[in-house]
Amino acid sequence: MNRKGDSMKLFKGSARRILAVIMCISMAFGMSVCLTGCNFFTGLSKGFKTSQKELSKAELARIVVVAISDERNVSDAFSKIPESQLDGLSYSVFAEYCSVLRKNSQVHGTPDSFKFLTESEKTAYFSEIDADAGEQFKTIDEYGDMEVVELVYSKDRDSKASPVRFILADNDGDYSLGGKYITDSMFAYAFINHYFDMIDDGNADGLEAVIRSSYNSDIYMNSVIKAKADFIVEYYKMKVKTSTKDYELKILSPTHVLYRIPETFSDYNDALVSKNVSLRVYNDGSNGFCIQDHIQSTIGEISLFKNGASKLRMGSTYSQSEIYRLLGEPVLSTASNGIVALAYRGVTLRFTADIKDGKWSAGKLFSVVVRNQGDFSLGGDIYVGMNVSELLLVYPMFDECNYQSSFKNVDGEFTLAFTFDDFGNVTRIDLGESVG
Repeated sequence: MNRKGDSMKLFKGSARRILAVIMCISMAFGMSVCLTGCNFFTGLSKGFKTSQKELSKAELARIVVVAISDERNVSDAFSKIPESQLDGLSYSVFAEYCSVLRKNSQVHGTPDSFKFLTESEKTAYFSEIDADAGEQFKTIDEYGDMEVVELVYSKDRDSKASPVRFILADNDGDYSLGGKYITDSMFAYAFINHYFDMIDDGNADGLEAVIRSSYNSDIYMNSVIKAKADFIVEYYKMKVKTSTKDYELKILSPTHVLYRIPETFSDYNDALVSKNVSLRVYNDGSNGFCIQDHIQSTIGEISLFKNGASKLRMGSTYSQSEIYRLLGEPVLSTASNGIVALAYRGVTLRFTADIKDGKWSAGKLFSVVVRNQGDFSLGGDIYVGMNVSELLLVYPMFDECNYQSSFKNVDGEFTLAFTFDDFGNVTRIDLGESVG
């Protein structure tokens, strides 16, 4: 299969398409008024005079923090930055960038200072952005030397929340806003939020259009893409408890945007757990966005079928005579070390049983291996010989989890896994008791 990575969705769009998304996101989020009140930034903002004189690193940082602290300062702050230090950054993108950082700042409270990260702190921060990027994804170093500015709060309402940071480009001691860094950051931010918006609106058709370019192999027929979009929308509706507005933005950069969703239901709905959803940028010249969103590939209970009729249930105990009545006489039978193996044409069954003198009377079914087409299958829609595209219509997210998943019944937990030939056809199906 020609696909770049597991658990990923590759989005390739033109700059025009991305900018349209940014506008949609901007309209959706708006620019909320926050962090009002008297602080040293208010006085600082009033004291600036429009000038094209080159600003120092500290002066430039103060202007950006003023714009972040209150949306009413954005226009005035932008006008005070010399064009040479805007680095091609437009007002609209600057305003939206400040709006995003302002929203993140609200959890902390009102900023009353800022600091530049030390070299060791910068190294740690950039390492966090580039974590697990490998050779597949772009890293932050392509944006050159940078200073990192962090907002500081003397009365921090949530010191454990992610710090609010932005960068200044450093060109041999000449500082600017880093127009490409900020613009690319907003492209990435807009795309991942567009993904969330499609899901939040329950717009499976819209989501289908977004993820279509993610799957460029022939196995991803239109019907498979539609099945995936439907599954993702349903998953978020049933499994994600946190509302979209409460997703936590942990990293904002041009190469890595990371959200934490605080509360989702676990695989078996027996606990609330957090999950991360992130965006990366492929390092293959395509500048393609890659959404990394692990979606649980849950399955219902599976039984052994013969000639289209359900016969045996995983974990259940059957007498020898009952098995022979339901399935017929096996081609081969072995019994040793507490394990009974029954081989039929195309399928092997294993039972745990009490064996005395090579004889047994009853056993508990814990393993089914289907190797050939024939009378046996695991339901009417799971069988050896089916193509991977057909499988993805049944289990749309199986390509995201190495083609395996599990289910529980009253007798235990069981794992379903598939093996394929070079043409994407199923050659073996394993259904067995989960261990550990």
